[in-house]
Amino acid sequence: MLTDHRIVYLFLYVRDLAASREFFENALGLRVIEEDDGSVKYDTGEVILALNRAADYGITLPNEHDHSTDIVFLVENVDEARAALEARGVQFTETHRYEIGAITDFYDPDGHWFTLYETSDESLTWPSGDRIEAVRALHPNRKKTLESFKLDGKPLIYLFLFVRDANEAVRVYAEALGLRDIEGGPCSRASNADEEGVVKYDTGGIILTTHSLETVREEDEIIDHPCPPRTVNPKEMGGKAVVFHTSDIETAVKDLSERGLTFPRGVTRSDIGATVEFADPSGHVFYLYEPSAKAKRSPAGEHLRRILANGL
Repeated sequence: MLTDHRIVYLFLYVRDLAASREFFENALGLRVIEEDDGSVKYDTGEVILALNRAADYGITLPNEHDHSTDIVFLVENVDEARAALEARGVQFTETHRYEIGAITDFYDPDGHWFTLYETSDESLTWPSGDRIEAVRALHPNRKKTLESFKLDGKPLIYLFLFVRDANEAVRVYAEALGLRDIEGGPCSRASNADEEGVVKYDTGGIILTTHSLETVREEDEIIDHPCPPRTVNPKEMGGKAVVFHTSDIETAVKDLSERGLTFPRGVTRSDIGATVEFADPSGHVFYLYEPSAKAKRSPAGEHLRRILANGL
């Protein structure tokens, strides 16, 4: 089970690393932790955002926006953050306000989907509010002018994974992986209960949230609620991967295999450590990662140790 494990990396695969770096560093203002010829790693709070060149891994990205995964930054004021990023060329969708707070979406050059999220007072009374406040305390708001605002220092707080079947997702995330559910949410009406349609799981400083795909909704539901219907192209699934830390990859693989997960490629070892890949039934890709001693001494490894020491 992964109850004692946490998400430490989010991999995004990109076509043109130079163009993506221009966007993430100059438009969004993210801070580089570590880089090499084929990848770059950014500080995004309690998880490391890593860009990898898709061609190096044989990954073909779809020529459309990827709506399989929503990557959410926590900000203090959506309007101010949006205005600052728009001034540097970032294009946003409409800003929506409802019981969770305020949200607005944007996309990177490869169509990966991001959201800026400002909490509401009501949302902070929910069980997930404690986790949000704990992350916020680790990354206090830095007062900046509109011209100097950056997403550097703004943590990733939610990772929404859109899944084809709510009950199927519960069997994988809650039963096989053993993740602790924090709460259901108000967003999805695809199943009989919110807890089935949207489930927020404890995965450290970023909250992994499964959201049922919705293909049919009444018009008044769409007007009343900003979450639109979602359909997912299977090609979208390979464009990113979620990485869980483990201190003992062999034991974790054995345990999870007994719970029904499969690891077709087996454990791979290199100078950065040991990794193993698996996927959920909807096609979302995950890795378990046991870092090597060498990796722990790298700049990203030092950042990883700080994340793990925070104890969320």
